[in-house]
Amino acid sequence: MIAAITLALFALVAGQATIAAAAHDEAAPADLAPAIRAMIAPGGARATVSGTQLDFWFVKALPFKGTALSWTAMEEGTLVGAVRLSSEARDIRGRLIKPGTYTLRYGIQPQNGDHLGVSPFRDFLLLSPAAIDTNAAARGHELTVEMSTKTAGGSHPAVWSIDPPLATGAALTTHTTELGHSALVVEVPTSGAGTLRFGIVLVGLVDA
Repeated sequence: MIAAITLALFALVAGQATIAAAAHDEAAPADLAPAIRAMIAPGGARATVSGTQLDFWFVKALPFKGTALSWTAMEEGTLVGAVRLSSEARDIRGRLIKPGTYTLRYGIQPQNGDHLGVSPFRDFLLLSPAAIDTNAAARGHELTVEMSTKTAGGSHPAVWSIDPPLATGAALTTHTTELGHSALVVEVPTSGAGTLRFGIVLVGLVDA
């Protein structure tokens, strides 16, 4: 099931590309760890940007605490879904992400000078290689960041900005953010607050 999430999808280095999106009905990738795969619903969103195909899967339900439809109702490091890249992509900082399968976990931007201008919101998806992310439980800030640094190398995690955190557009549409980036809107069920619709920024870069 697709989560209506305007995922400020991935940032390509080359200009302002367009996002073509559709639903798919494939099962979760076999290279996900069994514990992770068991959490993932079949089907999802398929986006194509500048020749790269991104297949998204999302969890069957986000484990919200309470009935408020807000990212703050969920622990940092919670598993949100998975993505499979057909070819190279970029994160919001422009760093290279190789083809392959990655988990997507919820992360919160630290309040320090290293992250100014990345997004008007503090919510991000952190990508980690499927081979090393094998525990479906929420992993917290430090461990989630540590795993994600293995995706692009260096000291920073590989991230896609969630913008907007709560989207009003329909799933599989494109949202233009305040920074002029393009995000894919998706939706994901929650455990008690209805369906969370948000955007993943896939087109657009920041210099931070």
